Amino acid sequence: MSSPSRLDNEIASAVRRGPRRGNAPTVSVVVASNRDKALLHACLGSLLAQCQRLNAELLVARAGTPADVATLAKTYASVRFVTAAADASIPQLRAIGMAQASGDVVALTEDHCIADANWVEALTHSAHSDADVVGGGMDNARRTRAVDWAAYFAEYGFFAPDRPERTGGTPLLTGANIAYKRHVIADVICWAKEGEWENVAHSRLVARGSMLRFARTAAIYQNQTYSLTAFCADRYHHGRDFARKRLVEEPGARRWLLLAVSPLLPPLLTWRVARASARTRWRTFLRALPATFVFLTAWSVGEAVGYLRGPSQGAPPAPPADE
Repeated sequence: MSSPSRLDNEIASAVRRGPRRGNAPTVSVVVASNRDKALLHACLGSLLAQCQRLNAELLVARAGTPADVATLAKTYASVRFVTAAADASIPQLRAIGMAQASGDVVALTEDHCIADANWVEALTHSAHSDADVVGGGMDNARRTRAVDWAAYFAEYGFFAPDRPERTGGTPLLTGANIAYKRHVIADVICWAKEGEWENVAHSRLVARGSMLRFARTAAIYQNQTYSLTAFCADRYHHGRDFARKRLVEEPGARRWLLLAVSPLLPPLLTWRVARASARTRWRTFLRALPATFVFLTAWSVGEAVGYLRGPSQGAPPAPPADE
């Protein structure tokens, strides 16, 4: 288990580690894992061959008991496992994994994701550019049930691989498909250790002058099944915590105005998701639309409650959605 003092030491080590000076940057891939083992097996199955082909370090920050993690480590001899507290959040797991990673470029994903066969290569190739952070698109591996499509649209629809290019501004990048260069990793670790999600980290990096880039060909597929009620609860908690953290990050935000317009969020978010991810799959989007709207409404209610409760420096992390 990684105690706070141990994690502090790991962060200090990450700060001291500088980029390798070889001809090509070294690569680490970190998987944040706190879900069912079957999901992790599928995730690692999509990563092992390409990491070995590219000589990329593969680490898993796994929430669980040392015995359970040791069993997984025996199954995957080429994977480095790091044990975390059973209740560790995804941001905390990212911090633990990144602090142990040695690559010049550190790519992140989660155990409920399946990587495209060339994901590591596509993502890290884009990271060789002048961008400090590179992220790919999110697609859906669970294509049968409408509720799974709805969960995909509600959570990852903004990050679809075929979404339109944003004219100006910073691209939206998800922490489930992202790569950071070594010189920004220490800051990202510190923020993730505090429970901050990637939207906060990316906003802070951009404010410091970092460049973010979208890599369209670096695809990840979400591979989790969902229940309507559990994912509604997940979206509510994330919406609430997003609003409370927004008030901290944007002290000039007009809290009561944001609360007043929050009833407009469900149709607005639905329209934005449709523009980003439904252009090539309208039939699927329409089939999943009722559940998608319910999920986005749950987020909007949570966001309204967050504005009502006010800013929070330490809002509790949202629980993971049930399978």
